[in-house]
Amino acid sequence: MQGAYGDLLGRYFELPSAPALVMLPAPKTPFVATRITCLPDQLGMKQEIPPQDAFAVTLHLAGVSHHELWVRGRPSVVRGYVPGAISIVDLRDEVASYLGSPLDALHFYVPRALVDAVTDAAGLARVSGLACTPGLVDPVMGNLGAAVLTLLEGPQRASSATSEHLAIAICAHLVHRFGNTARGDAAASQAPRHSRCMH
Repeated sequence: MQGAYGDLLGRYFELPSAPALVMLPAPKTPFVATRITCLPDQLGMKQEIPPQDAFAVTLHLAGVSHHELWVRGRPSVVRGYVPGAISIVDLRDEVASYLGSPLDALHFYVPRALVDAVTDAAGLARVSGLACTPGLVDPVMGNLGAAVLTLLEGPQRASSATSEHLAIAICAHLVHRFGNTARGDAAASQAPRHSRCMH
């Protein structure tokens, strides 16, 4: 089964297509950035994403006044997002989104096996997962996302080496900053896995 990225992710948001940049093309551990843009006439409840062993890291490119993350058929996190805010969802959960306002975001598909590979390559202990406080503004991720957006929108796609280096930088940052639980936020570290992350 293909992971939740590219046109398949777009279909879960009821879009005919979604531009994507395959940054690491490994068959079992692809790292892919997909831009999801839903306009005012494309709001409402979206399709559930089938469970898979990966994380979805979302970087909001524009503000969102109302967004709901649904987990296992029930609303879990209801809030808005400012431009540059991020969220992380464990896709092992049965997740879906309800959009009460337009959405413009970069979605990074991060397989759990890739997280393990990054930690192994760095000689670090493996993390049990990635998590963050919903709506956290992470300037590093914002800058890396801007670089990805430039490649995604460019008239010519970047070389595979450029994309791979950028992908590894993003993965390493995610592991260091968000491995296991978000640092320095007691409320986030005590929250259930699905309630502190958002799609």
